[in-house]
Formats: sequence, structure tokens, C-alpha cells
Amino acid sequence: MKNITLAIPFYNTSRYFLDCIKYAVDDDFVSEIVVNDDCSSEEEYNALLSLTEGIDKIKVYRNESNLGAFRNKYITVKNCSNDWVYLLDSDNHPFEETYEVIRTIPENRPDICFSPRQLFCKNDDKEDYENISDYTFKYETIGIEETKDAIFKQTKWFDWFINSGNYVINRDMYLESLKVPFEDESTPLLHADTAAVFYFWLKNDGEFYVVDDLRHNHRLRSESYWNACGSHSMQSVNYYKEQMVNL
Repeated sequence: MKNITLAIPFYNTSRYFLDCIKYAVDDDFVSEIVVNDDCSSEEEYNALLSLTEGIDKIKVYRNESNLGAFRNKYITVKNCSNDWVYLLDSDNHPFEETYEVIRTIPENRPDICFSPRQLFCKNDDKEDYENISDYTFKYETIGIEETKDAIFKQTKWFDWFINSGNYVINRDMYLESLKVPFEDESTPLLHADTAAVFYFWLKNDGEFYVVDDLRHNHRLRSESYWNACGSHSMQSVNYYKEQMVNL
């Protein structure tokens, strides 16, 4: 893979931002970093501008109103100029070797969304990250039939897999797959934005591929979008699981 864009959808997470960009700023493989603010508070937005000042490869955009995680991610990717994008939530951060792993991903399959195999999580009250995804995967490539099989069998890894949300994606394929739900105001239950992305990607004949050494640290915050949406988040996950079964 040639150059990539690090795409960061941002919302009131300035205290985590330097961790998010830590290894990308000085890596020429990451030729640009695109940050799209979803109408954070003025204090948070100004903090973001201060943190990015003087870093030429960083481009900061801002929505005029809060659009929610799903639509903010779409706009973030749309603002990218490279063909391939590493989509990373602003409160998460990669490992030092992450970009070396991404370099090995082939560019000839734009229909594949490349997913981490390992996910390290921690809650607000914990100091250390814990690997919650060290499961044996039955499939390396996950399409519609594998998804249905995982849902029917209620496999443990599948729930974290569809909610990891930090993927390496082809920009044009992502925008094409999610254009209709992005533009349609009546698209239901986008609270669990990653579950919605998973469904619409499969619906557009895309697949997911699990990359062995690709991993990141994932914060589980009490003030996260998932928690802010309360019961609607799990309702959204269950809704899109049902839609996947019917593909």
C-alpha cells in the first residue's frame, strides 16, 4: 500500500488527541491527517486547533451542527484525498507497529474493509488496557454468509467485531456504500454507527478481512456516544443484525 490518510472523527476528545496521532505525525506513509469536528464545545474545538497548530499534514474541518457519529465519519472520509483511509476514533490510539502492518495491506481489493484482529479496551476507572478480542476466528474473510452464521451461532467475537469501527478502507467504496443512509434522513437507528456501517458495506457486496497483527487501544468512556445514546445503542445493534440475516 502507498500513502494513506489517517481520518479522525472528533467530538469533545481533545485530552486523547495526541495519543491518537502519536505515530502518524512523523510517518511519511501517513501523508495526511484529516480531523472532522462534529460541532464540539468552543473550548474543545479551540483545544483541537491548538494541538494541531504547526503540523502541516493535519487538516481540520468542522460541522456547522452536530450530526452524530455515523454522518460525521462519512464526512471525515469524504474530506480525505488518498484512495485508502485508516478510520480511527479520536479517543482511541494505535500501536507503534500499526502503520507498518497497514503498509502490507494490498490495494487491489477496494471491496474489502480491513479489520483489526485484536482490540484492547479499558474503562474510565482502569489504568491498563485489556485484550478483549483474543478469540479464534473461524473465518479470515467475512461476507454475508459468514455473518449470518456468526449471528445464528451467537459467537462471542462477532459482537466486538461489528463494533470495533476502526478500519482500513477504500475511500470511494466507503462513500458509495454509505451514500444512501448518509443522505436519507429517515435511515433508522444509527446510534450504533459501526453496526450500521457493517450492514451497508455488506449490502454493497463488500467483505471484511481480519488482519492478524492489526490492533488498537479502544477507550470505553462513560461520556461516549454509545453510552450517551443509552438503550438505543443496543437496539441499533440488534436492528442491524436482523437486517444482516435478511440480506
